[in-house]
Amino acid sequence: MQANWQPLKSGYRAELLLDLPPSAAFMYRVSNNMVQILPGSCVTTPAGYEGEYESQDVIVVGDIQSKQYVLAGAVTAHRSMSHFKLIKRGRFHSITVHQPHIKEGMTPEEIIVLKGEDWRELMIQYAETAAKKMGVAPIDPEKNLTGYCSWYYYYANVSEDDFNENLTALAKAHKDSPFAPQVVQIDDGYQPFQGDWLKCNTRWKSSMKEIAARITAADMTPGIWLMPFLASTASEVYQNHPDWFVKKTDGSVLAMQGWSPAPDHLWCCLDSTIPAVREHLKHLFQTFHSWGYRYFKMDGLGFGMPEGVYSDPSVTPIEAFRMGLKAIREAVPDSFLLGCCPPFMACLGYVDSCRVSPDTSRYWRTPFPELVNCELSPGSPCIANSLHASLANWFMYDRYFRADPDTLMARADNAFYTLGEARMSVLMGVLTGVCITSDHLGTISPERMVLLERAAKYRMRDVKPGDWYPDTWAQVFTGTVEGKHAAAVFNDSETTRRYKLADLGFKGAAMEVFHPMGAIGGELILNAHDGALLIEK
Repeated sequence: MQANWQPLKSGYRAELLLDLPPSAAFMYRVSNNMVQILPGSCVTTPAGYEGEYESQDVIVVGDIQSKQYVLAGAVTAHRSMSHFKLIKRGRFHSITVHQPHIKEGMTPEEIIVLKGEDWRELMIQYAETAAKKMGVAPIDPEKNLTGYCSWYYYYANVSEDDFNENLTALAKAHKDSPFAPQVVQIDDGYQPFQGDWLKCNTRWKSSMKEIAARITAADMTPGIWLMPFLASTASEVYQNHPDWFVKKTDGSVLAMQGWSPAPDHLWCCLDSTIPAVREHLKHLFQTFHSWGYRYFKMDGLGFGMPEGVYSDPSVTPIEAFRMGLKAIREAVPDSFLLGCCPPFMACLGYVDSCRVSPDTSRYWRTPFPELVNCELSPGSPCIANSLHASLANWFMYDRYFRADPDTLMARADNAFYTLGEARMSVLMGVLTGVCITSDHLGTISPERMVLLERAAKYRMRDVKPGDWYPDTWAQVFTGTVEGKHAAAVFNDSETTRRYKLADLGFKGAAMEVFHPMGAIGGELILNAHDGALLIEK
């Protein structure tokens, strides 16, 4: 393989020439959180055709028959993201990488190329290298993170009364249930406008300081949602400081369409190259910290690095984004920072956790009839989308950060999914060790509550996909639970399937603990849209 590097007006480009067998058709590609979800986790490209296939940060290609695989991936993202593309000209011809923000005189982001017989081991080696290069601190995820988030039950209409009702149920669970929520996080809906994070709207009579005190008094950790780099044009921070935001070339403020209703719908990005903006970020987080908050859900991070005019023209959007994260990290060094809608590589070294999926929802698949194919519809929240993306990003777990699969959906009320689909959602807590829910623990049935309790109890380590069917999402993930071989099975197909235990890596019988089915020998029979957790007996 040869690499040909070329500086371009729009960044930096490299071409890696491939020398794989003509039968090579395997591709594993990755999408950042703000990029449309790519179909399938392992893809075979059509034989004989030409084509170009994009991936973010890293790509693996190879030949399944001869077990020859090549990985190309960026291991740094200090100034630019890296966009990979497989070029097929009848056969695999090359991989190109484009770094759009590397300007003349800058050193390109570092790329590594790995070869081997097992693409999964290449992904693990790649992730460990990137984490080291980006300064990720050692991660100790022995204890599962449990907690509550208000969003997926009430959405932006959450009120103080709603929250207090849930807090009472959470406090009881904290004392009486194996789920024992550690974090109680207020999500979007408390603020008057996006950007005015320290104030409350009319549905909240108490201050955020008073709310934090109630959570602390219940022996749980207060958490808060905010979009630190964004403010709507209706906010006070925008009205008072329009000079703080990224501009267009004509000098006007650059606005983006957000998901909030008017007049809160036009969002602008703070320019972190401005010292006053960094001081604003520090003040914001230190104020919440002084009120007792130690868990921060930082949303909208994908909006935090727009193409535009920055106060310091020598700084790229990625550099500005990381300057802002650095200011936040230094302001609250003892707090837990969760990045949502994140560009994964650009967050490394500054966050404790990242969402590795798009939004989930109260539905297995999107309820919107115009979005027929959930997996292919960007911005369509559903459990299936969240599940598949979380599983596709398995190589990040406990290497980049604590991986957040979004909230675990177990409840039957205010929900539109089956018990089996709930098992698959909650099973993600076992794989990632992050078990946050939006379920109302005062109304959830015992049958559904026990799912959350099992997610809090079990943790799979060294997760990686087992055998897979090309052009589908991987269904089986293996690892260890309490030092014993284990397998998590996600039957997201439309038919009952049989899984031989020997094919799942078991030498004898196994215990199924999520239904629970108990001791199983020979094979697991699993209904459509259902999940199971097997542990070596």
